[in-house]
Amino acid sequence: MPSLVVSSDTVCVNIESRHLELVRRNEDSPLKDKTRLMVPLYDVERVVVCGRPNISIPVLQRLMKDGIPAFFVSSRGRWLGSLTPDNNMNAERRIRQYELARNAGFALKVASKLLFAKTMNSRRVLQRLAANRKLSDEKEHVEATARLEHLAAKCTECRNLDELRGYEGLASAIYFARLSSSFPEDIPFKGRNRRPPKDEANALLSWTYTIVLGEIDGAVRSHGLDSCIGCLHEISHGRPSLSLDILEPLRAPLCDMLVLHLLNHQILGKDDFEFHADDGGTYMKADSRKEFFFEYEQTMTRKFTPAGGGPHMDFRQVIDNAVLSFIKAMEGRDDWDFFKMP
Repeated sequence: MPSLVVSSDTVCVNIESRHLELVRRNEDSPLKDKTRLMVPLYDVERVVVCGRPNISIPVLQRLMKDGIPAFFVSSRGRWLGSLTPDNNMNAERRIRQYELARNAGFALKVASKLLFAKTMNSRRVLQRLAANRKLSDEKEHVEATARLEHLAAKCTECRNLDELRGYEGLASAIYFARLSSSFPEDIPFKGRNRRPPKDEANALLSWTYTIVLGEIDGAVRSHGLDSCIGCLHEISHGRPSLSLDILEPLRAPLCDMLVLHLLNHQILGKDDFEFHADDGGTYMKADSRKEFFFEYEQTMTRKFTPAGGGPHMDFRQVIDNAVLSFIKAMEGRDDWDFFKMP
């Protein structure tokens, strides 16, 4: 059990020796019976907390002592933050990160590689989807993938971040326009919207991006970096800019492909989402998170061969390698790059 997900407001989490005790109140029972689950701490690599379960202070202290990070997400899929062990004392690394925070040349170099990888990964996702549906020769597909390849090249030639973000916007519009045809008819995708998501497709996309962001944030902090200081995303109060930077190349091959898998294989459907009148948003139901996290864990641990060959890896290794690439860039080394799909 690499990830323990606590996602119900009716759950209490306590510590019992070397186990986490999860107690669920059965609200439908007139006697208020309780269901208990004991989880050995040695089986847990990270904890994802969704909503507002009751977690005791001793539990959080034990997680920190054992080096287990905890990520917090609201019941509606908003990123809240993380609680990570302070087991990396590399202050010099953070000082170097702060020194580079206002270095426009460094930011442009890193952001250019991030968006080149993101655009090429988006192109590869469209190619795979088209091949599966025998649409590789379709005119619209050929034109879209050619334009994405052209925009990826443009990302390496930009003179400033504003120009780079302009190319990113164009590439995203092309990508999502083509991606829409891969969604099921009963859960169509008619364009990206968020805060709040207006439909089921966007609700699942936003939720998946947030969960992956938690994994990235934990990796960033475990290597002694400040997750709030990135290159592509501007510094803003409460924004994990570096973690968001590293998320960009993984949106298409990890997040979007997982969403399509969940919907097209009917693991999740319209009945797994609900409309909230208070903000006009659509969100995944709490009871449906179990199916999501099962498939999510399968996706994160599935081995594949990266672009250019090399040993098999999974997406958690990809995330760690991306953080190490950023560190190499800070050190002025040339042997770094960001993940591109095989």
